[in-house]
Formats: sequence, structure tokens, C-alpha cells
Amino acid sequence: MNISHKAAVPEPAGAQTVSVNTRIGKLRLSQGLPTKDSVAKLYDEMDFQQAVQAFQWAIPAVGATGWQHANVFYGGGGDLDLVAYKEFDAVAGIMTPNANVTYVMAFPDLSKTGPVVWEIPAGQTAGIIMDCWQNWVADFGLTGPDKGAGVKLLLVGPGQPVPESTEGYRVVQIPSFMPFMGFRILNPDPTFAKTEFEKSRIYPYGQREKPPVQKSVWAQGKTFFQAPPKGMAYWERVNEIIQREPVGYTDQFFMSMLQPLGIVKGKPFNPDARQKKLLEDAAVLGDLMARANSFFSRLPVSKYRADARWESVLTFNPSLPGGVYRDTAARNGLYYQAISSSPAMVTRTPGVGSVYLLGVSDKAGAPLDGGKTYRLHVPANPPMKQFWAVTIYDIETRAFIQNGGQRSEISSKTTGIKTNADGCVDVYVGPTAPQGLEGNWVKSVPGKAWFTYFRLYAPTEAYFDQSWPLPDFDKVK
Repeated sequence: MNISHKAAVPEPAGAQTVSVNTRIGKLRLSQGLPTKDSVAKLYDEMDFQQAVQAFQWAIPAVGATGWQHANVFYGGGGDLDLVAYKEFDAVAGIMTPNANVTYVMAFPDLSKTGPVVWEIPAGQTAGIIMDCWQNWVADFGLTGPDKGAGVKLLLVGPGQPVPESTEGYRVVQIPSFMPFMGFRILNPDPTFAKTEFEKSRIYPYGQREKPPVQKSVWAQGKTFFQAPPKGMAYWERVNEIIQREPVGYTDQFFMSMLQPLGIVKGKPFNPDARQKKLLEDAAVLGDLMARANSFFSRLPVSKYRADARWESVLTFNPSLPGGVYRDTAARNGLYYQAISSSPAMVTRTPGVGSVYLLGVSDKAGAPLDGGKTYRLHVPANPPMKQFWAVTIYDIETRAFIQNGGQRSEISSKTTGIKTNADGCVDVYVGPTAPQGLEGNWVKSVPGKAWFTYFRLYAPTEAYFDQSWPLPDFDKVK
């Protein structure tokens, strides 16, 4: 859609013209009205600012759709395909994954399939269903109402009637046609994970009497980076989402903001040169704003303890609308660096769910530098029932650091890890391994900053009452 400024009021002959200094330069006014050249500048700035805000608004949906594109990349392009991520090369491209678990993902388009059934086997799984904007809808598995006993989920899309016969199913109504849905297999044994994966099935409700053969794909052999794309590719992804999904009431404001930039529901996205320039500039600034918000939050963040810099990754309750506010900054701070959230991830019940702590700087407050060596002293008796893990990620991709095939994580399940006599563990991150402690080391990449998550699965009371200390990464001299 081309926007013309030719309708601007022409300057009357002999009119008095004044200049006003603004942050976008001098603007000329004639008899109180912007002149023709000023009108063009003002509209450019207006559209640019709205594009920057639309960039922020779209972060959760672009991130979720990125994983859907990963499923297609690995061969799970069908609406009823399941894709499992376990091998290092496949998991390496996902935003902030854990290396010890298997992820099983599905992205059906409910506008094509109608309501679908997803059979989840009993076992060591923890699952989540969100809409494509990463608004939480339901938990299942160990963290859901079924408590890991197995469940048949009946997924119903927007505007679709709930089938009359729902006995034996747990009905889940989803506000978007593409749900973000998946589960983690918490047992790291690959044989166990394969068995659990192959038990799961997804099929149209209308074919429940004779479900089709399940296509189950094991992602491997190549790496797809799920992080939001740069430049115009970001807006192409936004347009893809807008064309596919229903428009919510509050989203109508963003639809009107995107319209003068060429993104219009029901129409091809073919921006002109002016629109491309504004969108490309907005993608650069929007990304930098998102990065600042994500890693240097100005919100009242939740520190684990006052004597360290570790911060809670989740600072909002995914199940609540947030009262007066929608927690936009907190949501975008999470979804710029990570993917998915649920009430199970913020529960304060000991022995349930998981804990994610973010580390961006060392003990002295300096950014974590890939050219330097650091040590994290993990005290004895970590407060968890399952396992703990320290994972190293790249700032640019928010995925595993690409360090030549070396691992990106040390955990209580790592083979060859050395424990000190007092029960504590020293984890090292740096370009070269400390002698004799290679099993406790993650290789970093000089010239690349990194950040880390410290995870506790099934955290116990000592975490919640903060009686267990977790110091910061300390630079090794």
C-alpha cells in the first residue's frame, strides 16, 4: 500500500513560516500547519515508531512460529507430524534449550484439520500448550492435572464447536489456529525417550475410530536456528502470522499501525521502497531495544539472593492477564531470549516444576566474555529432586554456543564430572579446558559474549527460602 503526502496543504503566498526544533530535526510550519516537506517527515517518523512498537508486539508470535519452521525444516511439515529434538545438532538451534531432555513438538493448523486428538502416554513427560502468541493455555504430563498418568487431549481451534461426544478426552480450546504445543521427556536415556516419543499420536477427531499412521520424525543431522530472523525476513514472518490467525480485539490497533507499512490482512505483502526502508530500520532498532529489555531489564527484577546477580527468568505469571497491565516488557524480555512458559514454571510448590535463573554478567558485573575463563562454584546439596544444569548460550542466537561441536552444558547428569570432597562442583567456561577438569568444562568462543541459565528440576524448599547460596561466575586469573 503506497502512502501519498500530496494532499498536504500548500503554503499560501506570503505566509509566515517558522521552524520548530524536534528530535527528528527542524520542522517548518506555515500559519501553524506543517509544510509539505514537514508532513512527509512526520509521517515517516510516525510509521517508523509504529513499526518499532509492532516489532516488540510480535516477538512472542515470531518466536513460536520460528519453532514451527524448525519442525518443517526437519521433515515434520505435515499438520499431524510429531518431531523430537534430542541430538545436539538439532537441539543446538532452539532458543535456550536444555541438553538433557528430549523435546517433542507439533504445530497443526487447526483451520485445516479441525479439532485434533493428541494422545500423551503415561510417563516422565512435562507438556505445555500455548496459542501462537505464547499465551499459556494448558499443562499436561507431570506438571498437568493428569500428573503423568497419560491423557487424551482434544484440541479445538477458534470458532470451532466442541464435539458433542467428549467422554475420555480433556478438551483444550485454543485461541489461535496454530497452537504451540509440545512436551519434554525428562529421562535423559535415549532408549527411554524413543519409546515415549513413539507412543504419542496426533490425529483429527473425525478420524478417531481409525487414526492414520503417525509420522514421527527424529530431528538430526543439521542445525536450524529458531531465533527470529533479521531485517525484512522478520516482517515476512509477521505477515505470515497475520494472514493465518484471527485478529483479536486488542490486536486491531496493531493492524492499523501496520497498514501504512504494507502489512494488511487478506492482501499480499509487497512493500514499496519507502516502506522497506522504514521496516528494515525498525527491525534493527526493535531488536536492540528487545535485547536491552531482555538482558538489562529496568523492571523490578526478581533476584535469587541479594549476594549474587542471578535473576529469575520468569517474572510474570503466565496464567494471569496481569490486572491493569499485561506485563508486556516482562513477556518480551522472556520471549526474546527463550521460548514458552507456564504456571508450572513459576509455581512455589516444592518438588514441582522447574527453576530458571539467568546470568548475564560475572561477579564484578562485567559481561561474560568468550575470550576469558570463568568458574562457577555450585555448592553441595543443590535443592532439587531431579537434576541441576548450567547451560551456555550465544547472545545473538539465544541458542547453544557454536563451539566446534563441544557441549554447551554441565549438569549433575554429565558423564565424567568431578565433584569436590565437600560435595560441591566447580563448572568452568573458557576457551581452553582447565587441566584435569575437562569433564567440568564448557568451551567458549573468543569474541562472542555469552549468557547462562542455571536450572533446577523439581526444586525443593532450600531454593524457595533462599537458604542455598548460588554464587556468580568468577573470572579465573
